[in-house]
Amino acid sequence: MKVIESRAQKDEEKMEIQEIQLKEAKHIAEDADRKYEEVARKLVIIESDLERAEERAELSEGQVRQLEEQLRIMDQTLKALMAAEDKYSQKEDRYEEEIKVLSDKLKEAETRAEFAERSVTKLEKSIDDLEGKILSSVFSLILMVEYQPGKTIFQFKGIHIDTLLCTCTFFLCVLWGFSLWLLNS
Repeated sequence: MKVIESRAQKDEEKMEIQEIQLKEAKHIAEDADRKYEEVARKLVIIESDLERAEERAELSEGQVRQLEEQLRIMDQTLKALMAAEDKYSQKEDRYEEEIKVLSDKLKEAETRAEFAERSVTKLEKSIDDLEGKILSSVFSLILMVEYQPGKTIFQFKGIHIDTLLCTCTFFLCVLWGFSLWLLNS
């Protein structure tokens, strides 16, 4: 009996240990169930988040494609503008050179015009002086000569100038001077 008792006691101890282990196993199983449910809830949430993230990713990819297309168009536009800038820069350089050449020509023309104006002024003064001398000479010649028809007052290489011709010349000179005076007025 002692053997049976000792066995029964050992069995009881084993049973108590197994009951404790069973309680612990149940507790661990309950914890595992709770954790599983938590993980399952988290999985549902994560799957939902994943779906939303995939939708956002698709939208973002669409936007990226649109932005890439806009970037490509802008790049082409930029290249075209750069080419146009080079072209217009070359035109600008040519125009600046033309302006410089034309400015030099203008300065040269202005210098020539000023010189021509000074020359014209000098020539007009010389003409006025000569006209004055001629008129003075004609007046003094007429004043010296007394009118006598047919009398020669000047002879040069077979040309005879008489007093009548001198008088007519005087009146023509007076008329010519008067006409110049009217034109200058």
